[in-house]
Amino acid sequence: MRSKSAVPIESLKQIELFSGCEDRVLRRLSSLGTPVQAGEKQWLAREGRPGREFYVIVDGTAEVRHANVVLAQLGRGDFFGEMALIEGRPRSADVVAITPMALYVFDPREFFSLLDEFPAISRQILRGMAERLRAAQTELEPPDFQTAG
Repeated sequence: MRSKSAVPIESLKQIELFSGCEDRVLRRLSSLGTPVQAGEKQWLAREGRPGREFYVIVDGTAEVRHANVVLAQLGRGDFFGEMALIEGRPRSADVVAITPMALYVFDPREFFSLLDEFPAISRQILRGMAERLRAAQTELEPPDFQTAG
């Protein structure tokens, strides 16, 4: 599934996470990630297993599942896998390709280089994590049962 080759800079520019980067930064980024193809119904991450990659979706769609419940659908420009790498803990959900996919995959060394060398991208990743946390929190909030007086 994985073969190391430079990611084309033009391809990186089309991903929201990297779209604001200068060409010099994109050249460095292109040496970090590895382009990967995934087939329909391929498992990209398994809940409870160690996380060894950070994924950025170039094309295609995946589902995020927890305890066999679909939590979200991910598409072009979305990313996943950062929580397990940052925490050093097992994956918190399954991610399954529901269409054929093109991805950029970063191993732990590449991912932490990405965070250390590119603060703007680090902030984007943090923003994405915060948005997911807020969405999950909203899902867990009980309905407001106020009665009319």
